[in-house]
Amino acid sequence: MLRAPLTSHCCPPVPAMDPYQEPDLGFQPPLDEGAPDLECAICFSQFNNVFRTPKMLQCNHTFCLECLARMNVKSAKPDCIQCPLCRGLTPLPDLGLPKLTTDPAVLSYLPAAMQRVYSIRFNRNKGKLQVKRTTDGPPPLNSLRSVSHSLDVGLPSSSGGSGRGDVEAGQGGRLGGLMRLFRRPACRASLLVSAVMMMVLLTCIIIFLLAYKWL
Repeated sequence: MLRAPLTSHCCPPVPAMDPYQEPDLGFQPPLDEGAPDLECAICFSQFNNVFRTPKMLQCNHTFCLECLARMNVKSAKPDCIQCPLCRGLTPLPDLGLPKLTTDPAVLSYLPAAMQRVYSIRFNRNKGKLQVKRTTDGPPPLNSLRSVSHSLDVGLPSSSGGSGRGDVEAGQGGRLGGLMRLFRRPACRASLLVSAVMMMVLLTCIIIFLLAYKWL
């Protein structure tokens, strides 16, 4: 009696990993509920160990170094940072903005290749963040190869008391405040009601003048 040949039900072979292929440094946010937020609350970009290093303010709110640098170059008080969430002030260290405390909780959730934070220099007058060149230590990791060694964050606002730059900055600030005010639903409703009442009042005045003319 002939028997049917046995068929193999094993899984297909898994392709071998290329030992020379660069590891993928992309990461997903942690799933546990107690994990910190791995995205900057200003730009919503994921933290890393270069220009988006998680820096913690005295109010315990954490933002990336790039966003804090962009805030600093536009601030009238370059020696401190005002938290965009709670408005608390954090004095800057003597060695500058990059020496703010790096959030250890956020850093512990980054991939192992991002556990070493690179030394960054902040030149406020030129509006640049630059990676310091060191003669010792290991060569840059993949996370540093994919970005530039410098980053433009904008030029600081001109200062000088009653100069033209201050006037323009004040006008821009007032205009920005009005724009933020008009974004509120209650303000838009009040503005609409006021416009309707003005139109009704103007119509009544025109009707009264026409009636008075024909009397």
